[in-house]
Amino acid sequence: MDKRFFGPATPFAATAALAVSILAYALLWGLGLVFVVLLLVIGAVGTVAHGRTRQVSTGIATGTLVFVVGFAVAGVFFLN
Repeated sequence: MDKRFFGPATPFAATAALAVSILAYALLWGLGLVFVVLLLVIGAVGTVAHGRTRQVSTGIATGTLVFVVGFAVAGVFFLN
């Protein structure tokens, strides 16, 4: 049986992988929040335009708010 993978460096590699995964999750969560806020701001600013731009911006703003409310409802019902 080949046991080269389970050498003395394996615990360190596992610890490093856990730390990197936690940092990556936090980074992606933060970037996701920034992206949602940016979409909301762009949508809200675009609603003062005229024509098709106003329609698209209203859809972006409404979709972003529905997304945020959906997460809030899911958090209230599933995290309690």
